[in-house]
Order: sequence, then structure tokens, then C-alpha cells
Amino acid sequence: MKISTDNGPIRNMFGDVKAVEMIAAAGFDGIDYTFYDIPKDQNILMLPIEEMRALAREVRACADRCGIVIKQAHAPFGFKHTDTFESESFEEVVRSFEFAAILGCKEIVVHTVKFPLEDLTADVWGFNRAFMLALLPYAEKFDLVIGIENLFIRDKKRARYVGHNGTPEEVNAFVDSLGSPRFRACCDLGHCALTGREPEDYIRGMKKDRLTMLHVHDTDYMSDSHTIPYLGKHDWDKITDALAEIDYQGYMNLEVLGFYRKFPENMVPAALKMAAEAARHLADMVEEKKRKLGN
Repeated sequence: MKISTDNGPIRNMFGDVKAVEMIAAAGFDGIDYTFYDIPKDQNILMLPIEEMRALAREVRACADRCGIVIKQAHAPFGFKHTDTFESESFEEVVRSFEFAAILGCKEIVVHTVKFPLEDLTADVWGFNRAFMLALLPYAEKFDLVIGIENLFIRDKKRARYVGHNGTPEEVNAFVDSLGSPRFRACCDLGHCALTGREPEDYIRGMKKDRLTMLHVHDTDYMSDSHTIPYLGKHDWDKITDALAEIDYQGYMNLEVLGFYRKFPENMVPAALKMAAEAARHLADMVEEKKRKLGN
């Protein structure tokens, strides 16, 4: 199993090209290219279109030189329930598809749209089906698979997290309703923990041809901390058991932006190496368990 990590905080500190070089040097096989959490004055998706394409080609060329792939991506999630499919926020998602395609990426996570908890009359399912189906022609045009992620909504009044597509049953049903092989699932392990479902139980509710992407990070079950494995409370032995049991075929992809952000620039290379070692350890655990199971 190969390993990858999100590039967002590294890119924001060092720029797109240097981030690729640093992630490759740390020992990762791939990058999860994030189009969210970009400072407004650095929004690459709002560059003039030819400048955006040129930057994407430059990043791709650097990845090729470094022997690393852009395995998956994460679309921006500024699109809200009050927006239309003609809005700038929708256009940003479409542009992220084109950028990802130039990078050679084949999978991109797109968040479903969350509604306020108090809006009990909203057709959340219907709105999100329409949103995803509006993106389907672009997924076909740029040859991408869209990953549907398990999410959460903060209920601040009751100090808790509520699941949004929070169970494997919900995600499976939603993906099935879209009626296209362009849609798959991405399991965010931390979001499972926050919304009352153990990550290993969520994984066991999926199949390898449906669950093709992971956002791997650790939490204390209280906050969406996005730190590296073994710095929180997740049971990594059980999680790797579950991944082996379903014969998971994707990358061990860390989404640990909360960890990377803690370090000054001179310590980031060491932080990347530590993250890569954690990812490699988990990947090796899964492969060893697969062998024992005959997968």
C-alpha cells in the first residue's frame, strides 16, 4: 500500500512547487491536493484561466521530477445551501476539477452541502443530489471520480457533533441514488469518531469498490484535530484490521493539517518525515493483515 498526505498547510507556507518537493523528500508516494483553506490573496482557482493552467502544469512537472503522484484532491467547500449553480463558489469547484485533471489526479472529494440544524424542512438529500449531478458532466469531461465524504455539523447549543452522511448506510444510499460509477466514498476517520461511529465500524460497512479514498487522522473524540495517528485516541489496530478485512485498495492518505500547522517553517521537514513514518507503519500493518487473511 502506498502513502500520501494533504499539501495545504505546506503549500501555504512554501508555495505549490516547494511543497511537492518537500512531501516527496519526506518519503510519501503521493499527494492529496487540497483546494480549500487557501488565503484569499493566494486563491489559485481565481487566477486568469491560462495562469491557473500554467501553474497546474508546473506542479505536475515538479511531481514527475520528484517521482510522486497527485493521487487525490479535495475540492473547495465554499458552496452553500443559499448558492446557485451559476455562483462563483460553484465555478471554483469546476475549476478545481480542471486543475486536478492537469495534475493527473483521478479522484476528488467534494463535500455535500450542510444545512443549518434548525432548518428541519429543507430537502437536504434532494439539494445535494442536484448539486452532485450538476458536477457529473465536469467529472466526465475531466475523467474524475467524485468522493462523497462523511461529514459533521456542530450543534453548538448542545455541545456535540451531528453526522451528515455520517454512517456507511447513509453514504451508500446516497452514492447509489446518483446512479453513476463516477461517485465513490471517502471515509474521514476523525469525522466517524466525532459523530458516534467508530472508524473501524464505518469501514466494515463499506466495500473495496465503493470506499476508494481515506482521510486518515487522529482525534480525542472531542475535536476535529486532524493530527497524526497515535497522538489521539483512535484504535489503530482495529482500524487496520477493518481495512484489511474489506481488502482496501487505495492509499493510506493522511489529512493532518492540524499537525503541520503547529510547526515553524524550519521544523516542517521533520514533521513531514514523522507523518510519513506513521503512514508507512499503518500501511504495512494493513498489508501484513491482508496476507494473513489471504486478501
